[in-house]
Amino acid sequence: MIKGNNLLALHSLKEQFAGKIKLIYIDPPYNTGNDGFNYNDSFNHSSWLVFMKNRLEIAKQLLSEDGSIYIQLDYNEVHYCKILMDEVFGRDNFQREIIWDMTVLSGYKTLAKNWIRGHETILFYSKSSNNLKFNKLTQPHTKEYEQMFNKTDKSGRKYMVAHGSTRYWDEVKDKGKPFGDVWNDVMSFQQQPTSSERMEFDGQKPEKLLERIIRSATDEGDVVLDFFGGTGTTASVAVKLQRQTIIIEQMDYMDTKLKKRLFDTVSGNHNSVLSKSVDWKGGGDFVYVELAKWNEEAKEKILKVKSLSELVKLFDELYER
Repeated sequence: MIKGNNLLALHSLKEQFAGKIKLIYIDPPYNTGNDGFNYNDSFNHSSWLVFMKNRLEIAKQLLSEDGSIYIQLDYNEVHYCKILMDEVFGRDNFQREIIWDMTVLSGYKTLAKNWIRGHETILFYSKSSNNLKFNKLTQPHTKEYEQMFNKTDKSGRKYMVAHGSTRYWDEVKDKGKPFGDVWNDVMSFQQQPTSSERMEFDGQKPEKLLERIIRSATDEGDVVLDFFGGTGTTASVAVKLQRQTIIIEQMDYMDTKLKKRLFDTVSGNHNSVLSKSVDWKGGGDFVYVELAKWNEEAKEKILKVKSLSELVKLFDELYER
């Protein structure tokens, strides 16, 4: 767990973790002007893209050859981010655009004189399409699907006939139904405001959402990175699923919210649906570090440089230090 500027923190990870991160999930500032966190969430458009590009270029270096990255955004910047991701990761490594249906279509939203916005988008890219690590997940078949097996043979096996072929229920029920790229079965905190997981941030994501992403992209022991740590959902889920995790956050709520949540998780005191489903009793530990003040001072000096010659001189000084 690293507290500090995530651009500096990412650079600091390169020596030890380049090519070793199996999954990166980020939920960055949406550039809306009213995000629940204290990042500058009202960048002008070009500044937001530069802000993201600087971080994504380093993130790519950290990913393993079979690794993947998921970026969650809303309509404000997702289409521009798609173009940016094509540039950084390559169009051939674009895997899916996942739609998360997560809004309650009621209240003031229904006053809109247009189609009501009700989803966020998750862009899924791989480091290399040829080496992508992907665990195919399934969900139980619906009761309606089971009822379609409405015939019974002499041995009592239920079956159905479709398109000239016979399918038996006992052969398909345990295989489940593969997930598609539209997710409407994971409820947001708008849809479940009384959830025990909920904290005081509007942008908080449910553990079930991160569980699906982490299970599909990693195995136990793999390393998961989130450099917009937020409320710590990624870290909490990764720990419960026996993954290693690196979380980066620069805001002060890391001390009061995120660190406490992860402490509760490893202590077995974090109550959630996921905790119950995996019978989480706690375990493991974590290291909390802050970027040295010198790194912040170096950043300030770089920002004050007014000429190329000054910049070269400053880099020489920093290198010597």
